[in-house]
Amino acid sequence: MKSLIYKTAIAAALSAALLIACSKKTDLPGATGEFAVANAHHSGCNYHTDAKGGQNPDSASFSYANGTLHVTHYNLLVNCGSASPESIINVRANIDGNAIEVWEEEDENAPQANCMCEVDNEFDITGLSHGTYTLTFHSWYPQTQTLTFSF
Repeated sequence: MKSLIYKTAIAAALSAALLIACSKKTDLPGATGEFAVANAHHSGCNYHTDAKGGQNPDSASFSYANGTLHVTHYNLLVNCGSASPESIINVRANIDGNAIEVWEEEDENAPQANCMCEVDNEFDITGLSHGTYTLTFHSWYPQTQTLTFSF
C-alpha cells in the first residue's frame, strides 16, 4: 500500500511539473516557445498636462536583435505620481499569432497626484522570431493604439 501511495505521489508531482512547464510555452506562430516582458523602465515626466489628455501624440519605436524586441512607447499618459523615478509602470503582454497586446499599468502603490504626465516607457519582449506583427498598446486611457511593423 505504501508503494502505491508513493508511486501515486510521484506521478502527481511529475504531472504538475509537466503542466507548469507546458503552461510557459506559447507554441504560437511568431513566438519562439517562451516569451517574456523584461527591463521595463520609464523616463520620468516629460511634460505636465491636465487630465483631458496629452499634448503630444503617442508614438513608438522598435528595434530587434537576437529574439528580443525593444519597444519605446513615447508620450504615454500617466498620473504624475506614477511618473516619479521611484514608481514603475507594470508592463505585461499577450501574444496570439502575430498580434501582440501590451498593457502598461500604473503601479497601484504609487502616490497619486492631481496632474498627468507624459513619459517615454521602454521594455523588451523576448522570445520573438522575425515577422510582421501588430502591436496594440493598452493603458488607463480609453483609446488603444495599434501599430503594425516588421523586423
